[in-house]
Amino acid sequence: MLKNGILAKQHWKKSLVLSAILATLTLSGCGDDGINGIDGIAGVDGSNGVDGTNGADGTNAVVDPAMVTSSGFAFPADAIFVQPHAVDGDDITDELVLALFEVPAGSTVVLPQGNFTVSETIAITAADNITLTGYGINETVLDFTGSTGDDAIRFEGGVNLSIRDFSVLEANKNGIKVVSANGVHFAYTGTIWNGELEANNGAYGLYPLQSQNILVEHNYAFGSADAGIYVGQSNNIVIRNNVAKNNVAGIEIENSTMADVYDNVAIGNTGGILAFDLPGLTQAYGGNIRIFNNEVIANNAENVGSGAVGIVPPGTGMLIFSVSDVEVYNNNLTDNETSSIEVASYFLANDDVAAYATTYGATMADGWSPLTKNINIHGNSISRSGGDPRGDLVTDIVAGYTLMLGQTMPAILYGGVGESLSNAGVLAGYNAIVGEDAAADGVNYDPYLAKDLVCASNNIDSNSAASSLEFTDVNIGVVYTADPTTPALAYDTVQGNTSLLNCTQPRLAPAVVTFRGKKYGCQGDDIATLACAL
Repeated sequence: MLKNGILAKQHWKKSLVLSAILATLTLSGCGDDGINGIDGIAGVDGSNGVDGTNGADGTNAVVDPAMVTSSGFAFPADAIFVQPHAVDGDDITDELVLALFEVPAGSTVVLPQGNFTVSETIAITAADNITLTGYGINETVLDFTGSTGDDAIRFEGGVNLSIRDFSVLEANKNGIKVVSANGVHFAYTGTIWNGELEANNGAYGLYPLQSQNILVEHNYAFGSADAGIYVGQSNNIVIRNNVAKNNVAGIEIENSTMADVYDNVAIGNTGGILAFDLPGLTQAYGGNIRIFNNEVIANNAENVGSGAVGIVPPGTGMLIFSVSDVEVYNNNLTDNETSSIEVASYFLANDDVAAYATTYGATMADGWSPLTKNINIHGNSISRSGGDPRGDLVTDIVAGYTLMLGQTMPAILYGGVGESLSNAGVLAGYNAIVGEDAAADGVNYDPYLAKDLVCASNNIDSNSAASSLEFTDVNIGVVYTADPTTPALAYDTVQGNTSLLNCTQPRLAPAVVTFRGKKYGCQGDDIATLACAL
């Protein structure tokens, strides 16, 4: 039971993507989009001026190095400098609280350069168009060891918030949290819990939720006991060019719509990239999530998390869980020890079908569904998958494939029980629970139509000749097919005319983030990039 070339040429030297992203974390000084800085660092003609304009005679203005971050962001002349003469080890809590209390609209608040301690949560309420910046991801470090607050930095409400060029260490619970904002930009920030991944590390690194227009780029998240980069109950999201390492979940999209996750590196996490819809949340469900052109490498850390991420099997490259309308394509997945891509309904977590109306009735009326529909997995490059499959909730699946059948654990694994239950008519009674608005959005428990199917096409076995001796098969597997009471443990090879999940779905629309009057993503500043052309 669940509980107990084709597109190879488009992988255009993926190692270069990894090198480029890591280079941003050594502070190469590029603007946010690689051309113009998001707040106008580059001048009108592309040359740098002190405040983003050219010198008066049309030549380049001279930039004071003390007025520019290591990523290239220039401080405006009227910036507010917090404790500019602080020295390493100083506690700057009082100065931070004072500077960020009722900060004027349009302000840039500059944290000092160095390593400092902070002893309580820094809370900013209803900020309007402010920028909170340090001197760089390595140049300004705030250590919250011993802080009395759960969050390190928390924004409550606000419009057009830019958070950039500093790192937060050892928060009790969350690194940088933003709630109920419209316009959020994280750039060149770090959230870090040093040492081994442990259950008593903080939960979330970068943590925007219940917000709109979220751009997360060039950040580093390490050591979260839940998710390093998390966006929840939000809409219009772009997550690009980040590194998430040694977290339970590297990058997670939860109950959110219109999200693009691309050109990131997820390495050494329990699960690299996750898309979830969970019951009981204010925004009942999400969708239109595209995950593409990412490097997903060796996500094999043991799971120390609790709650929803506690179900993630160690060795998971990507997990698509109880969410519909997801496109996963042109990713490079290697050395993930359980499966490269897993797709499952909520019945993986709770297989008591008869109790759903009682347990989840209210959230189902709002449109949350345990099912997973319209998943399009194509053009992904997979290698060295399934070397040590494990995880409590997939124990029986692992045993079935590896012990009973003598097969490699499927690199693309679809649970299939939700679809099988729907097709057998077992879930028909759930339709009486669905609210009018959700029904209008197409939420139902009828047998799956073509538009509902989970599809996998044109994925690539990228094992080298040497690796293929150890990893003999890159398979697609479906645990339940026609009979919801008996696992089928079907499998077929990824390459060739596979009979499993042999379908395609229409492409999903790109996400667009509007921040300070500019558009970002594949229909904005990245429109000409190769990743967005795939």
